[in-house]
Amino acid sequence: VGEAGGLGTPEAVAAAFAMGADFVLTGSVNQCTVEAGTSDAVKDRLQRATTEDTALAPAGDLFEIGARVQVLRRGLFFPARANRLYELYRSHHSLEDLDRETAEQIQRSYLGRTFAQVWEETSRYLSRTDPAALQAAEEDPRRRMALVFRWYFVHSARLAAAGSTERPLDYQVACGPAMGALNSLLKGTEREDWRARHVDDLAELLMSGAARVLQTRLREVARC
Repeated sequence: VGEAGGLGTPEAVAAAFAMGADFVLTGSVNQCTVEAGTSDAVKDRLQRATTEDTALAPAGDLFEIGARVQVLRRGLFFPARANRLYELYRSHHSLEDLDRETAEQIQRSYLGRTFAQVWEETSRYLSRTDPAALQAAEEDPRRRMALVFRWYFVHSARLAAAGSTERPLDYQVACGPAMGALNSLLKGTEREDWRARHVDDLAELLMSGAARVLQTRLREVARC
């Protein structure tokens, strides 16, 4: 049994092993490395993150049930907008149920296109991949609203991955406080810039550091 995510310092890794983990798997910190498949624009943002720069937002793939994930908050509109979309979904029965001002704001500022345009794109996709889901949405206005809102999550993740300059404030970037903890650890070192961070080097840094933390603690216990 191992522990995954939330590991940005040797102390965190040491704590995982002290609690009985057989192995550990880093999460957020891997995104801010040369090898990560995300865009340079995202890596630049992650490199500046502190432990206070994350927020909870709805998970796009589990939008209807209200599951939440940690995302980067600093300098981004995504967390607030994603949460508002979920609140609108909870309190309304359909897109047509939204008041005019809200509907216009969502289309203009959040989606960057009309509900009809988003639904056309979504329905084309579902007609190829999941016709049953398309039929269900066509028969249920609330389900259709959920799919239109979920489009924002897919689109924002794609914007971030591509480093698009189209709507950079809408980037969706999965990130926990471990990213900020690692940045603090590396500040002032040769690895402060993400371009000098490699996954294997970070693994060695965290694991060797955790070993030293555990060794020090064991010596302290032995002296008691």
